[in-house]
Amino acid sequence: TPRPSRMSDHTFTLSNGLRLGYGEYGDPCGEVAFYFHGWPSSRVQGSLFHEHAKKHGMRLICPDRPGIGLSDFQQRRTLLDWPDTLEQLARHVGADNYHVIGWSGGGPYVLVTALKLNKRLLSASIICGAPPLKFLGDQQMFWLYRFMIQLRHYFPTILGLVLRLGGMAARGSPHKAPLRWLMKLLGQEDRRVLLLPGIYDVVRDATLGALDRGPRSVIADADIYLSEWGFEVSQINFPIHFWHGRQDRNIAWTYTQQISQLIPQAESRWSEIDGHYSLPITHAEQIITTALQKEVPVGNRV
Repeated sequence: TPRPSRMSDHTFTLSNGLRLGYGEYGDPCGEVAFYFHGWPSSRVQGSLFHEHAKKHGMRLICPDRPGIGLSDFQQRRTLLDWPDTLEQLARHVGADNYHVIGWSGGGPYVLVTALKLNKRLLSASIICGAPPLKFLGDQQMFWLYRFMIQLRHYFPTILGLVLRLGGMAARGSPHKAPLRWLMKLLGQEDRRVLLLPGIYDVVRDATLGALDRGPRSVIADADIYLSEWGFEVSQINFPIHFWHGRQDRNIAWTYTQQISQLIPQAESRWSEIDGHYSLPITHAEQIITTALQKEVPVGNRV
């Protein structure tokens, strides 16, 4: 699917003087939804939802987190800083009420938004979301993530080098080494979907949007997942739509099972065959129509 042009990119200045960048996709006159990208990724990832958002009347606004893509680096940022940043972005785009959707590393940002800004929210959706690692541990994470966590603790300089090498590798073809070797680590559906026309190009561009700024910003973004979040998930009093594939090798579905049990109004949807990439891409329309409380198309059920 052709991605919208970079004409969709915008920036504005926050009250702290820093610039925040974002992309816009979908229907420019539709209901506003903010999309929170994964790690390491950037606003471009939201373009994977463009066609379905446009079809169903959703204006999808995808901010780069501070230090990523078009957004300036913010010293000592915490997860609890996010609601204020989002409120300023919402005012800037003229949204009093809105949906929030987060994929993978965007999941914690949905949770803190649901906790602090629930009166503004129309819906909250988390796809294959990252867990509170301080609370639940990293044993159910992809071995490569666990390896990077160890590097962060003991050899942060080497982690920076690994991320730079990852950015160089991402520019290659998924049909050739070394990417072909990495693709073999993924499940069958993830490999199939990433090799569909145009899909890997978007995933690559979104990743490079983070890595092109250098490893410092990407590591700082990762540090938030490893830190104390500053709130209990059980405090969230808002319905959360959880989506997770049981073949997810990046972030195990059991994390979502544990988190959803702590949230009184959680609703979980599982796919038996999908992984970390195939679930949001294959079921993008159902994720959007569920958020908008529209009829789910027959034959596209998880």
